[in-house]
Amino acid sequence: MFPVISEILQTDTSVKITVTGWSMYPFLREGEDCVELSKTCFDSICRGDIVLIKRRTGEYILHRVLTKKADCFYMVGDAQQWIEGPLAPEQLTAVVTAVWRKGKRICCSSTWWRLLSALWLRMLPFRCFIINTYRRLRGVRR
Repeated sequence: MFPVISEILQTDTSVKITVTGWSMYPFLREGEDCVELSKTCFDSICRGDIVLIKRRTGEYILHRVLTKKADCFYMVGDAQQWIEGPLAPEQLTAVVTAVWRKGKRICCSSTWWRLLSALWLRMLPFRCFIINTYRRLRGVRR
């Protein structure tokens, strides 16, 4: 599927796909949220952006940019603490420009989204504790 998506992105058309996996929880929820992917280049990405990359193994992964250097970048899933990189600019496939949740479009460039993303990146050392506590509390309320 992703090779076709890559071809569509080359025509400057955005693509909407359903999120799979839990690595981007709580910002993206498997089977519930969709993301709008758009063509991008290395120069335009920045810390906090959610990007689609192609690993050297051929896998496609959607994670958040943690750090960007002159010739590479590093990324991490929102539900993870493991940092992936250095990643080469040519591995960059797309950037998430919007999230679709319950039929509503959430723009990733909005001030609110950027603020929450920046805060979540700063919470990297505490993410496992926060997510596990949240899951336990949700389980109690049911």
